[in-house]
Amino acid sequence: MTNYIYAYTHRGNNFSWARTDGQKGDFWIKVGQTKHIGLDRVKQQVITAFPGLDGVTVLFHSEEAVRPDGSTFTDHDVHAALKSAGIAHVKGEWFEATPEEVRGAVVSLQTGNPYSATRTQNFRLRLEQESAIEKTANYFSASSKFEPKFLWNAKMRFGKTFTTYKLAERMGWKRVLVLTYKPAVRSAWRDDLLNHVDFVDWRFIDAAVPQSEAQETLAKSDPLIWFASFQDVTGRDASGNIKEKNQAIHETRWDCIVIDEFHFGASTATAKELYDPQDKDLAAYAKFLNKASESYDDSDLVIEDSPDFGLSTKFHLHLSGTPFKAIANGDYSEDQIFNWTYIDEQREKRNWPSSRENNPYNSLPSMEMYTYALGDLAREIADETEHYGFDLNTFFKAKTDGDRSTFERPDDVLGFLDLILGKKDHKRRVENGKSAPFPYGSDYFTSAVTNSIWFMQDISACEAMASLLREHPFFGKYTIYVAAGTKAGVGASALPPLKLAINEGKRQGTSGSITLSCGKLMTGVTVAPWTSIFMLQSLKAPESYFQAAFRVQSPWVENGVIKKETCYVFDFDPNRALGLLALYGTELANNSPNQGTTQASVLGELIDYLPIFAVDSGELQRLNTDSILEWAHGGINSNSLARKWRSNDLYNLSGATMGAMLQDAELLAELEQIEDFRDIKVLAEKIVSNTDKIRKAQRESQPNATMAKPKKDLVNKRKKIRDKLKKVSAKVLVFMYLTDFREERLRDVIESFDTELFVRSTGLSLSGFRKLNKLGVFNEAQMNDAIQKFRYFEMKSIKALLESAN
Repeated sequence: MTNYIYAYTHRGNNFSWARTDGQKGDFWIKVGQTKHIGLDRVKQQVITAFPGLDGVTVLFHSEEAVRPDGSTFTDHDVHAALKSAGIAHVKGEWFEATPEEVRGAVVSLQTGNPYSATRTQNFRLRLEQESAIEKTANYFSASSKFEPKFLWNAKMRFGKTFTTYKLAERMGWKRVLVLTYKPAVRSAWRDDLLNHVDFVDWRFIDAAVPQSEAQETLAKSDPLIWFASFQDVTGRDASGNIKEKNQAIHETRWDCIVIDEFHFGASTATAKELYDPQDKDLAAYAKFLNKASESYDDSDLVIEDSPDFGLSTKFHLHLSGTPFKAIANGDYSEDQIFNWTYIDEQREKRNWPSSRENNPYNSLPSMEMYTYALGDLAREIADETEHYGFDLNTFFKAKTDGDRSTFERPDDVLGFLDLILGKKDHKRRVENGKSAPFPYGSDYFTSAVTNSIWFMQDISACEAMASLLREHPFFGKYTIYVAAGTKAGVGASALPPLKLAINEGKRQGTSGSITLSCGKLMTGVTVAPWTSIFMLQSLKAPESYFQAAFRVQSPWVENGVIKKETCYVFDFDPNRALGLLALYGTELANNSPNQGTTQASVLGELIDYLPIFAVDSGELQRLNTDSILEWAHGGINSNSLARKWRSNDLYNLSGATMGAMLQDAELLAELEQIEDFRDIKVLAEKIVSNTDKIRKAQRESQPNATMAKPKKDLVNKRKKIRDKLKKVSAKVLVFMYLTDFREERLRDVIESFDTELFVRSTGLSLSGFRKLNKLGVFNEAQMNDAIQKFRYFEMKSIKALLESAN
């Protein structure tokens, strides 16, 4: 029978110690062995003195004691390894050691590697990680393209850093540059490389490494990872030259450039929604984006075509959990994408065979979403806004005067606090003998709201909410922490103070913690105790929304016990929340290799793993696919529908798509036969030419004046093509209205059986329309959303007509 090694300490062994090597600690650690998996052996030893293991810290309880050759070892072998490393054996099975030192001794025996107190990680690849490596390696190995690129569309907790390093091993790479828009992810990239037993020979370089040492390491043959932020690498010194410390990055021919959190730089709109304005690096980068794209909209952002800014590399690997815009723009073909979604993860978790032990997905919580309508209050604000729609930013708008921030609608915000406490005076619908639950008013949500993150729109709103909560008779019992502004720390430095505040609140016996943020800590970091997020700002981009939502889905395990089985999203703008969910379903459907996948089918599977509940006037309803779409399109009217079909978002006129169109002589010939498109070739050539000029000027850091003329011409030419395409889109509506078939997506229009009617309606053949879509000229995700809104509005109008007739 296999032995298992365990290690623990408890508050009865708080004995400070120090060694001559400078290592010190505050407690002793016991190392023993057992024949059983689990905590049983630990409980046998301490349960009398420490009921419920209160006061006991279990470092690990079931480390398999098997060497590489299959033979077993015992706790005495672990003891011997610790003693050989100069670690004091104080009594019995107790040692003056750090947790890392104890784990290092176990790992050295498991792997046969020399003892190391730092390389203590020994986990293996999961099946989906192996699949990502296999698909990527095969594509890179077979690709004849210059600097081929590949996208991992993988949700948070996929294990992107470890999997990237294993891909580098598979490909034989020696020089890998990791660029990110979020420097806070540095610790994850560093720790996986320096702590895992598989990467002993690799070196890690970042901004903390002296320039001379970095140059020396680069000159050697050892494989290395160089981690840098986009903001730093693309920056210039006072003379407009590349910073001296970054010269080596620009001079090196990299095996691969990895871009982490790729979605963050994919559009200025997304960037603005997720960065804290007080994070100086990110604020500078946003300014850079705006400067690069001034006088034209997001779709004209030329730097998207060259995200590495001229750095030299053999391969590109892009990592993101929400790369919706890049995929919608046609930046990747199907064979250039590996997908791993929340649905995939939870499906594997549910289907893991009961006969197999150690389900690797067990610690990943499932999610539930609850949306709450604010009733008359929401309608009042909707009537006041320009576009006649409820807006959380208006509801929670705050101002700062000196050191004090206050809400412009303080009574309404107090009413909101009453709502989430379940104190609003309204009728409740009882389901299964229980009233509709409210976050802080239901026993069901007790664990969910013990540690929560409230996502506000700006620093003033965070400070105003903090003041209100601290003075509140109920919420004043919570630890209120403002993770916004420079005083909360910048980038990764914002994480330790928050963890300290949560732990200190727990020690003092508070009810829990509420973290208030307007972007800080919302990407690239993990706060395990967060179990719920309150969406209190009007995010518009699905990238931003789901990046924020999945923050709370991180595992939380203590003493081998899973502390978070389920996590929660609380939203107070149902139309917005469910509209983004519907769009998310559209994106997943578009990315599916199965041609029969639709928005409805994706949403149906999604809500099987992520139940959606709506609470309106105290009435609780679990939503199905139809009801989600009804909520999502509930605010649509003729004016907003018209605006949707006139939106620039429906088209992608980048230099890449125009260049691809110019390569299709047959398509150009057909378009030139249509009156409105007679000059399409000249316009497309101008767009490609001006895009190249602007890109070259950006790379060479030329003055803005150099780019002014090509920018202005680029805007003008794109506008002309958009105006022509808008006429085609309008005629697509006519075609849809005239057919009996109820299209749900652009693909349905393209595959229409009524070819003659389509040509008469649009002036374009189905083949030509199909090509424009395949090239990415039509933004398929946005077109699908517009088509679904049109069909919903059409059916709603017909239903109203029939009801009036009866």
